[in-house]
Amino acid sequence: MTDKKEHYKNVISELKNASDKDHHFKDGRILGSMCTEPIEIARKAHTLFLEANLGNPGLYPGTVGLEKELIAMVSKLLHGKNVSGLTVSGGTESNITALWIAKKVSGKSEVIYPKSAHFSFMKAADILGLKAKEVDLTENLQIDISEVENKLSSNTAAVVGIAGTTEFGVIDPIEELAELSGETFLHVDAAFGGFVIPFLKDLGYPMPSFDFEVANVDSITIDPHKMGLATIPSGLLLLRDAKNMEKIAVSSPYLTSPRQASLSGTRCSAGVASAYAAMKFLGMDGYKKIVGECMDTTKYIVGRIKEMGLEIAMEPIMNLVAIKMKSPEDVKKELEKLGWKPSLTRAPKCLRIVVMPHVTREIVDEFLPDLDKVCRELGEI
Repeated sequence: MTDKKEHYKNVISELKNASDKDHHFKDGRILGSMCTEPIEIARKAHTLFLEANLGNPGLYPGTVGLEKELIAMVSKLLHGKNVSGLTVSGGTESNITALWIAKKVSGKSEVIYPKSAHFSFMKAADILGLKAKEVDLTENLQIDISEVENKLSSNTAAVVGIAGTTEFGVIDPIEELAELSGETFLHVDAAFGGFVIPFLKDLGYPMPSFDFEVANVDSITIDPHKMGLATIPSGLLLLRDAKNMEKIAVSSPYLTSPRQASLSGTRCSAGVASAYAAMKFLGMDGYKKIVGECMDTTKYIVGRIKEMGLEIAMEPIMNLVAIKMKSPEDVKKELEKLGWKPSLTRAPKCLRIVVMPHVTREIVDEFLPDLDKVCRELGEI
């Protein structure tokens, strides 16, 4: 018995040592991630559902009920009526699944998406054997509608628009895309923006329509483990037409359901409970407050950066700041030596900061002197 206890302690000690080597959101120094520290009730909910597997739903009717309620809550947030969907591991699985459905529904072999699209669309095109037609961006870093029109063809299975691009937080003109794409399957990747844009709109920011409020939008990706403040992994794919899910379903006679439609067989259901708990606990007012605070901090950062003599690539649309640099790679490398973890953008080249809830004004006040010092040493100012 003593040996077992000692062995247990040793394993836990190894795990703690490994965790200590990781970077943690609670420290506030992760500046380039679209994820954040989950709220306490979301963590608690996650631990209550560690053995649940929605891949075998008949064994977990309670978890199935939570999934249905979560889909209903998020659908309401995104102006959906009688919307179907399923929980997934995150944006990558959701985007792959959406294009899989589009290919099955249309029987066609091409996909159109902007150069600002998440790398998951490259994966999806490769896996599904779709010909990818990347579209250039306008000066505002939005998808070029005229180029979409030129690339649309009788072989187009899907058109993709982004509501909150990974690098700059830009929202593509979804209404224009919807009008142009017509009956072609239109997928919106709102993995990040889905839990930001609706609340910015409530706060009085001028936000365009991007969700099921737009008549021709067929599917939406949204990640509760980003600004939804749930644990990882927690993602959602929502579909306007529930029948489309059946297009990718296969027989699963050895499970408790005769048909299985998700890309993953085993599904981490703890993320479902976590997202449900976060949404029920915070409510729309809670999210609105958090998003508002993130935007206030974003404005504070922008103001301080301009005072330092640095330029931003564009006025932030949501809680994401891109600082123009001659050599952002070098600046990032030096900041990392000081313990900071910002990220980069490709075009234009920038140092990228995602102002998540753990990036408080106090953290910003710690970070900016280091940024100023590094930029002066490297000749950026």
